[in-house]
Amino acid sequence: MGKAKMAGLRLAVVAAALFAAAPGFAQESAQSGQISDKTVKTLMTYAWDSVPPQVTLRSGKVIKFDRSNRETIELPLEASKKVVVAAYRSYQAQICGLQPAMVANRDALMARLLDEKKWSEQQIQYANLLHAFVVAYTSGKVELRYVDADKKEVKVSEIPAEKVIEPKKCSDDLKKSVDSAIYEYYKSAPGLEVKPADVAEEKK
Repeated sequence: MGKAKMAGLRLAVVAAALFAAAPGFAQESAQSGQISDKTVKTLMTYAWDSVPPQVTLRSGKVIKFDRSNRETIELPLEASKKVVVAAYRSYQAQICGLQPAMVANRDALMARLLDEKKWSEQQIQYANLLHAFVVAYTSGKVELRYVDADKKEVKVSEIPAEKVIEPKKCSDDLKKSVDSAIYEYYKSAPGLEVKPADVAEEKK
């Protein structure tokens, strides 16, 4: 949908985890890190709709988000790009039935961000939300609906959904490649020998 058609519209996201993303993302080479800034920015924009008022971490700690101050929650573009690339790797692990590898990949990503020691608690948890969002999109668990922003009361179910992406199949070669890539990514991540990342658990 072009910019002209987007004018006067707001996005309604309908999915199991309330996630949405940018059309065309799957055609880009996210695995190798060759993903455009435009796609990452679009993913970030749509992911913003999934940011809740607060999240409860594994430890029981509650992190609150001030949605009126967006720039203090989102990660900068380059950091978000790393999250998106890692999320695509998690998606591949998921379709290949490598659930432990998928979790390890997410924890390795979070460990890297924590080790940089320059992100707030809100930004760290935003990274976790963005990661889950990209996995949900590439897995086809997403519907996008564009709603007239002037309408105060809207029945989302009556609005036609945009096309949902269909996840690709996992070949034996892909399974081996993803398993190996995640192993190397996890092995080189700092701090994981101590404990996994303290993040909000994803809803099943």
